[in-house]
Amino acid sequence: MIQPKLYSLSNGIPVIIDSLPGFESATVGIYVKNGSRNESSQKEFGMSHMLEHMAFKGTTTRSAREITDSIENVGGVINAYTTFNMTAYFSTVPVRHREIAFDILSDIVKNSVFPESEMIRERSVVAQEIKSYQDIPEAILEKKMFGSIFRGGMQHDIGGDIKSVGKISRDNLIEYFKSHYSAKNSLLVLSGGGLENPEPALAALEKYFGDWKKTDVPEYKFSTYVPAVVHMPKLDLSHTYFKLVWPTPPANCRTSLQALNLFMFIMGAGFGSRMFQEIREKRGLVYYIGAGGMAFEDVGIAVIEAQTESCKMAETICAIADLRAKILTRREPITEAELSRAKEMTKGGILMGLESSSRRADFFATRSMRFGGLDDLQTIIDKLDAVTLEGINAAAREMFSEKPSIITLGVEKKLPAKEWQGLF
Repeated sequence: MIQPKLYSLSNGIPVIIDSLPGFESATVGIYVKNGSRNESSQKEFGMSHMLEHMAFKGTTTRSAREITDSIENVGGVINAYTTFNMTAYFSTVPVRHREIAFDILSDIVKNSVFPESEMIRERSVVAQEIKSYQDIPEAILEKKMFGSIFRGGMQHDIGGDIKSVGKISRDNLIEYFKSHYSAKNSLLVLSGGGLENPEPALAALEKYFGDWKKTDVPEYKFSTYVPAVVHMPKLDLSHTYFKLVWPTPPANCRTSLQALNLFMFIMGAGFGSRMFQEIREKRGLVYYIGAGGMAFEDVGIAVIEAQTESCKMAETICAIADLRAKILTRREPITEAELSRAKEMTKGGILMGLESSSRRADFFATRSMRFGGLDDLQTIIDKLDAVTLEGINAAAREMFSEKPSIITLGVEKKLPAKEWQGLF
């Protein structure tokens, strides 16, 4: 099992080096701990995401086209994304061209100039991106969920809205960029071939990133969970979409939620999960049903989600409530076979998901940004294996002791969601 190592540059930027002997690719990423949660007022909503877009539109030495061509002309790819907590810029190139990626990414995060002409066009592009999500029921429902169950930095959409994006000026963006991007809240990752001796790569990273100043940056806004029951009518749908949401403990360390995560696998991951077998296979109520969760240092949630025909909604909710009751009353607790399956599925998902330089770079970087330090893969596996039957049943009962929030989207003008909540 290949394990990365953690280094740092002279200005304190952590550097994850992930040597993959025999790989012909190299992925380099710069991760900045700045996301939509850092947007402290409505006039800033969407600023982090807009900044990510505009970072590719030119620097003090390169045009937007030159940024793209520098990477694609050597057979590489470059991209970025924004989340609640961070913004990531990354490029995968053939190993021999990795220094080009260092150069481009450092230029982007240190020297972007945000040309006014590009701002005008990119506002339109981002507006189209926001509108595109309005065509996707799952995206509409997720946005409504975050807006309903959270208070604080996670309440508003990562991309902002068309109104807030339309008001972002170049001056706003420059000010936000200077105050939120720093060596102090960033991390570098390099995964791929040619790293058996990491010193040349570290020296090159020092050359391009070592002069980045370590200025103070604002912390993001913490969030809290509030219960909610919300229905959104949408007349052009053929199905009703829903999310049942339970509050869970925050992720105050890497492995504090292992039992709860395994329980969510048992409930809704794969064809062998309880909900798939009971609600789809036995009853034919849904095409898709699943479960998952997310946890940050301040708040966590577990989510059961599905979509079904309007006439089958009540029966589907009742079936989920019945599965929950059987666990809560210990009539049908989690079994040893289910726990073993969940452990193997989780381990398989982690290990098989780490078979490319880009996946590995993102896995280790994002978790390091959230928790600090560096994950040890063997420790993750050992912690999963250490979850006991008693522990997972206790985690399941604790979660299900709360009534869920219910967020729905469908053709109906009203739904008896309060009554459904009473079933739990």
